[in-house]
Amino acid sequence: MTTPQPSLPDLGTALRHGMLRAREVAACVPRTDAAARVIAGIFAEDTELLRTTLDKHGWPGYRLVGERGSRAAWLIATYCRDSELQADALSLLEKAVRQQDADPMHYALLADRICLNRGEPQRFGTLHIPTDSGNLVLYRVKDPQRLDDRRHALGLEPYAEYAQRLQADLLPPELTASSG
Repeated sequence: MTTPQPSLPDLGTALRHGMLRAREVAACVPRTDAAARVIAGIFAEDTELLRTTLDKHGWPGYRLVGERGSRAAWLIATYCRDSELQADALSLLEKAVRQQDADPMHYALLADRICLNRGEPQRFGTLHIPTDSGNLVLYRVKDPQRLDDRRHALGLEPYAEYAQRLQADLLPPELTASSG
């Protein structure tokens, strides 16, 4: 399925502006809590644009702003410090996912981020805590026995596959390259 041309490409560009600035910062500094705070500050600057967009258009999905614009909106919602805006964004994002106008993984990640911010167990198993040895440990999960059921309902891969892919992404390229 090809994605149609977005109806408001300039809005998508405006939403992506913060993402591009954050990417520049992320490329220049090591992944630390301090770097995450700097990146969050960049996204905070775009919070008002997201709030206005949500009020006027609902979730900025593929049809409105394109895949990259929708991803940028999700990143802004994820890193903003306004819990009410995050909750509003999650509700609108859920509707867009049901209409196949947004990425289900974005919904799962934002839902789990909101749980983390509230000190609650996550629902979809998307968030992990890095250890000193470089491994990832799954953040608490609500009803772990039903985790794959919730992931399946969104169209996500089983948790074991997701976790394996995440861990592989942490390995240096020379250890993940196929031999032959």
